[in-house]
Amino acid sequence: MSWGLLVLGFIVGVASVMLFLYYRAPKAPAPVGKPSVPPSTAPRPPRPSPLPPQVVAPPPKMPSPPPPPLVRPSTLPRVAIVIDDMGQDMKRLDEIIGVGSQITIAVLPYLQYSTETAKEAHLRGLEVILHLPMEPKGSDEHDPGKGALWTAMTPAEVRGQTEADLKAVPYADGVNNHMGSRFTEDEPLMREVMGVVKKKGIYFLDSRTTSKSVGAKAARGLGAASAGRDVFLDNERDGKSIKARIDETVRIAKKRGTAIAIGHPYPETIKALHETLPGLDGKGVVVVRLSDLVK
Repeated sequence: MSWGLLVLGFIVGVASVMLFLYYRAPKAPAPVGKPSVPPSTAPRPPRPSPLPPQVVAPPPKMPSPPPPPLVRPSTLPRVAIVIDDMGQDMKRLDEIIGVGSQITIAVLPYLQYSTETAKEAHLRGLEVILHLPMEPKGSDEHDPGKGALWTAMTPAEVRGQTEADLKAVPYADGVNNHMGSRFTEDEPLMREVMGVVKKKGIYFLDSRTTSKSVGAKAARGLGAASAGRDVFLDNERDGKSIKARIDETVRIAKKRGTAIAIGHPYPETIKALHETLPGLDGKGVVVVRLSDLVK
C-alpha cells in the first residue's frame, strides 16, 4: 500500500515539474510584418507610359518609267489615211481598229454614235477629227446633215456652229470638211472657221471637194495649221480600184515625202485597208497620224 502511494506521488511530482518548466520557457516573438493597408488606400506603383506604336516607313516610291517613245522614222515617206463619215455605227469602227494602223477617224456631229465613236477611237489610240458639214453645190440633192455651215449664215453664226460641232465630237485634234464644195469657196466665211481652228489650237484638213477651195489660203492667212487631201480612195467602190488608189498614195509619198488619202467606211474600203496597209512597210512607207503631216 505504501509502495503504490509512493509511485503515485513520484508521478505527480514529475508532472508538476514538467508543467512548471513549460510555462516558464520564453515564447518565440510573433513575426513582425508590414502594417496592413486597406486595399482602397494602398498606393500603387505608377504605370509605365505605353510605348508609342512603331511607325514603319513605307518603302520609297519608285518613279513610274516613262512611256516608250513613239518612233516615227523620219527617213521614210509618210502616209496618212483618213476615214470620213464615222459615227453611224460602232461596227465599222471596230473593223477599222482591226486594221492595226494609225488611221485617222473623221466623225460627223450629231449622229447616233458620234460621241461614242470619238471616245472609243481616242481610247484605242487613234486620232479623231471633226468631219464638219458644209454647204455643197446642189444642196437640194445633197444634204450635208445636222450642224452644217451655210453661206447664208452670218460670221457669228458660222463661228457659233463650228464651236458647237466641235463640242459634239470629243477629243477632236482637227477638222476636215464634209461636202462643202460651195462653202469652201467663200473666203470670208472660211476665215471665220479658221479663226475657231486657230483659237482651239487644232488643225484643218481641206478635203478638196472643189478645185476652188480657199481653205488652205484662209488657214495660212490666220496662221492655223492645215493640210490638203491628195487622193480619194473610193470614188469607185471596187476593191481593185481602191487598192490602185492606195498604190497611188504610196507613189505620191515617195515622190514628195508625204501623202494624205481620204476614204469612207465602206466594206470594200475597209477590206482593202486590211489587205494592203500591213504590207506598206515593205514598200518603204510608214502610216502615221494625220497631225504628223499638218503644217
